[in-house]
Amino acid sequence: MDKIVGKHSEYTYQLLTRYPNPQKRIEAGFDKLIEIKRLTASKIQDILSVAPRSIGTTSPAREFEIIEIIKHYKRLIDKAETCVNDLMAEFNSVITTVTGIGNRLGAVILAEIRNIHAFDNPAQLQAFAGLDSSIYQSGQIDLAGRMIKRGSPHLRWALIQAAKACARFSPAFKAYLKTKLE
Repeated sequence: MDKIVGKHSEYTYQLLTRYPNPQKRIEAGFDKLIEIKRLTASKIQDILSVAPRSIGTTSPAREFEIIEIIKHYKRLIDKAETCVNDLMAEFNSVITTVTGIGNRLGAVILAEIRNIHAFDNPAQLQAFAGLDSSIYQSGQIDLAGRMIKRGSPHLRWALIQAAKACARFSPAFKAYLKTKLE
């Protein structure tokens, strides 16, 4: 099942808390599983199709253990979220004013960059994030290739996530992205 749904997504936690073994998922059926937020119809079909072949336990003790572990993870995640929110409020950074960047992405970006003044120009920050393109030069030919992907993978991930969110929520950025992709 971990190939169908993410291990640490909210809907996976809900699914395993409500239906901790494959048999209970089969018994619940499509109509009950669709009530779980963000669980799509296609994912439900996949879950139900692998349920008969899934290794699971019908032990009430094991089911209780799974549910308690998930509750423990949720408490830890909530605590971490609170710490991040408190730190971001303390920093009072303007980064969260950018469309698509909330406290979580802002914290990742700030933690990876550390000191913005260490970069003399935007190109250095772009290279640090691994978002610069390779250049192929031969004689009179200059070609820009793919992203090099050296540098900070965490910063690169956060910036790409922020750009995706910005493209979803900002009409101006969505239009700009559309012209770039055409």
